[in-house]
Amino acid sequence: MKKTLCNSVPHDKAALRLRVWIERENNLYIGIGSTLLLQKLDKLGSLKRASEELGMSYRRAWGKLKKIEQRMGFPLVEKRKGEGQRFTLTTQGREIMDKFLYFYLDIEQYALERARDILNMDVVKCSEFYVDDME
Repeated sequence: MKKTLCNSVPHDKAALRLRVWIERENNLYIGIGSTLLLQKLDKLGSLKRASEELGMSYRRAWGKLKKIEQRMGFPLVEKRKGEGQRFTLTTQGREIMDKFLYFYLDIEQYALERARDILNMDVVKCSEFYVDDME
């Protein structure tokens, strides 16, 4: 899948940007930001490196991770034994990340097609993550 960086969209095209989240009891349950944090953590194995790539402090990333786990009611990550501050996703963490990612990408594709049809514009995806980022 061809990636378009959000800050490099050609001047003759429009950028589709979406923010999607699920709420439960009027509180954020899971969203694109939480999923992106899980994805970076999974790829890098380090919360410090994941937070740096996302442009947030380690403290903010740690707090976000703990809030996600509290909302879900189960751990999403676990420390790798014998590897210091290295993390891996739990089975449930990987499952929720994968499911929300595919849900988001489905919505994004639908929105892209509808924007092109209804607005008659050349619109490109301006996503922060893609399926190939998981490989």
